[in-house]
Formats: sequence, C-alpha cells, structure tokens
Amino acid sequence: MLRTFSTWFCLLLTSALLAACCGSTACECNDTYADAIGFNFSPDTTGTAPAGFQVAEIDTVFLIRVPLDTAQRPRADTVQIVRAKARVFTQPVILNNTTPFTQAGNRKLDQYRYQLYLAKTRTAKQHTFDYYLDKVELTTVYRADGCCTCFDNINKVVYVNGSLAPTNLTDVDRRNQLGLLDVRRR
Repeated sequence: MLRTFSTWFCLLLTSALLAACCGSTACECNDTYADAIGFNFSPDTTGTAPAGFQVAEIDTVFLIRVPLDTAQRPRADTVQIVRAKARVFTQPVILNNTTPFTQAGNRKLDQYRYQLYLAKTRTAKQHTFDYYLDKVELTTVYRADGCCTCFDNINKVVYVNGSLAPTNLTDVDRRNQLGLLDVRRR
C-alpha cells in the first residue's frame, strides 16, 4: 500500500522529535553496583595475623572465574589486581558483571563461580590464602521511566567457601549499593 508524502513526513518528524527528546535526557540510574560484590580484607591489628592480613599480602590479588556451564569457552579466566598499598584496606576489590573480567555475551556474575587467592605470582604452586564464591544468586528487575531504562537488584545472595548457609548482600534500601564481604582468615 502506498503512503502519501505527508504521511511519511509526519512519521519521520515524530520519530525525530521523540529521538531528540530521549537523546537530551540524562539518565541517573545509580545502578553501577547493582550486581557488584566487594571484598573487604580485615587488617592484622595484632601483628600475628590470626584473622587479618598484612598490607604486603593483599596488594596483589588474583581472581579466577569458571563458568558453571562446563561447555562454555573459555573454561577459566584469571586476572591479577594490583592495588595501591595506601588503599588496600579502604578500597574493596570489586567483582562486577564487567569488572575486572570482561563480560562474555550476556552472562552475568551468577553464571560463574569464583576463586580469590593471594600468591606472589599467578603461577605460584602454593597460595597464601584462598577464598571461594561457590554460587552467586542475582535477581534483577528493569525500571523504565520515560526515555531511561535502569535496573534494580532485588536479590543478591552468595555462598562462600563451601558453606550451605547463604550470605545475603541485598541492599535492603533498594539503592543498589555495593554488597561487601568481610574477608578473614579461617
């Protein structure tokens, strides 16, 4: 069916105006840490390190990500995170959908299990400390407001070091704050 010139012109003008309206709207979603998990290391306050860590131990942290679906490629990724010694206890190591690993397709944190370890080098045979995220459970809902689409995490639960009891990191105020795990020696 042929359309008249005025019909096409009106359709084009309406599309352009709608695009201009949404293009000029700044979205303030505050969802940067919606799915993120932070690792806070406990400092060694006694000098004997029964539960805490020395600065030199945690200035370099390694993270391994292994897909839950064993048919996925790559089978495992490892990243090295080098941190400024002055901030190792004030800034957490952050694990997010795109940090420190790149996002593979549309898979999120809950499609992997993770190992955090401390060692002198990536290939060191012996780690000075290991910490495991066996399972991550996320529930995210989308919130649309005019031209902006943001997402809110309404459930963030992790299972740590083989524990059957979950650790709930969900922000009860629903402001998508960073969920923090307090990492101590066992």
